Amino acid sequence: MEAGQTIAYISDTGAYHYKALFITGGAVTVIFLDLGMIAERWLRHNHALVPNTSRWQKGLSIMAIIASIAGAAGLILLSCFDTYRHPQLHDKFLILFL
Repeated sequence: MEAGQTIAYISDTGAYHYKALFITGGAVTVIFLDLGMIAERWLRHNHALVPNTSRWQKGLSIMAIIASIAGAAGLILLSCFDTYRHPQLHDKFLILFL
């Protein structure tokens, strides 16, 4: 951590030593997160899981998929724009990811 820094980011380590591995790990996480959300929707649609009982549930499921894709973009950008070289962008992408 730098002098005056109060929060220890995991991306500090990724920014210094393992940048390519850090980005690759974030991308793999994003792929499986999004595939899991899409698979859940598909399995409900095909009645392999308990189907949705209302349009409200279906809409929330679709909104969750959209939110997971936005969060995925935030996670990849978060790993690319580290705290060492891009501290302001890192904070913005952290908010997008959350």
